[in-house]
Amino acid sequence: MKKIFIPLMTVAVVAALLLGCMPGAPEIPPPVTPPPVTPPPVEPPPGPYDEYVAGLPAGCLPVPRDAFEQAVEGGKLYIYDWAEWWPEEIFEGFSEEFGIEVIRDHFASTDEVKTKFNLYPDTPFDLITGIGIEDFVPLLDIGVLREMNHDWMPNVFEYMAEDLMELDYDPGLEYSVATDLYFDCYVYNKEIVDDPRIPSWSVLFEPADEFAGRITLLDDANETVGAALKYLGYNWYSDNEAELMEAKELLLAVKPQVMTYDSWPSLLLYGDEALISALWYGDGWFMNDEYEAIVPALPSEGNKLGVDVAVNPIGSPNPAAAHLFLNYLFRPEVYAFYIQTIWYPPTHTAVLELLPADFQEKVAIPEGYLDKCDPFDPRAITGIGLELRTEIWEEMRR
Repeated sequence: MKKIFIPLMTVAVVAALLLGCMPGAPEIPPPVTPPPVTPPPVEPPPGPYDEYVAGLPAGCLPVPRDAFEQAVEGGKLYIYDWAEWWPEEIFEGFSEEFGIEVIRDHFASTDEVKTKFNLYPDTPFDLITGIGIEDFVPLLDIGVLREMNHDWMPNVFEYMAEDLMELDYDPGLEYSVATDLYFDCYVYNKEIVDDPRIPSWSVLFEPADEFAGRITLLDDANETVGAALKYLGYNWYSDNEAELMEAKELLLAVKPQVMTYDSWPSLLLYGDEALISALWYGDGWFMNDEYEAIVPALPSEGNKLGVDVAVNPIGSPNPAAAHLFLNYLFRPEVYAFYIQTIWYPPTHTAVLELLPADFQEKVAIPEGYLDKCDPFDPRAITGIGLELRTEIWEEMRR
């Protein structure tokens, strides 16, 4: 009989099949395929905008990404301003942080600004700074200013004084940013001038005889005529002919005692040649810092509410850079440095607490003083108001 050899593997396979066919036998599960492994997303390295946002000091808000990228891509910021007024450190700090070159051109008077933009509306400046409302309104009227993008300047509108958002010359600050306030005043040499009428305008407009020939007035018709009107009890911006003629008589009466018309009589004051000078209040404190004998007097009869503004002209090559710069200016620490340099009252609501106590006293507006200040009224720079002021000024300067 032949031996039959059945390989063990065959036996195992048959047994498995038989078991699988038996009732109640367990099913063999199919092999399990593990789910695919998704690698974690790779974060891109931070770009310039992210680094800018991350590096902002406390209390500072970033401009939106589109404004930042447009400003940096443009690479330059063209500014039209006064020479030697705003601190160079602000321009240098802005350029260093953002890599944007600041290129400045200077005007000698705000009349020069108005003339330039009347003749060449598309003059390529990104910012004009240091102009007052009397200069801003004519530029707005001839259509040479761009509307400001509030979203691109979050610091400005986080810290802007609310009252300034409601003034009639530019409701909501749609076309301008109020950078500082100013008031007219006079300064006097406290070592020589001892007049109990201080701080009345009468010290300037009806001076004591011993100061004849040692008085200076501002080389500016609107400021000089406006101050005379205010001293007489009228509105700074009056276009009333009888009131303006009364102001004219007052000015012609003091004219023989005026040594010169000068809007920056620092050399005359430091040399004790001029003893009483019409000036702006911030400039008065600036000169006091240089020469302690010179003291500003904020006139008790009242004043005008002066506002310096920055604007973005229609010919601007890089409007995003203009907004980025103003947002930088309104960082609390930067703005505090700005005010400590120019000595003008701030429009920024969080800056006083950052200033030294003695400095706060000089730039803070005395309580209740704004109630005696006249807001801008276009009557002074149009129609009969302008015509009569021009007539008065021409006679004063003969």
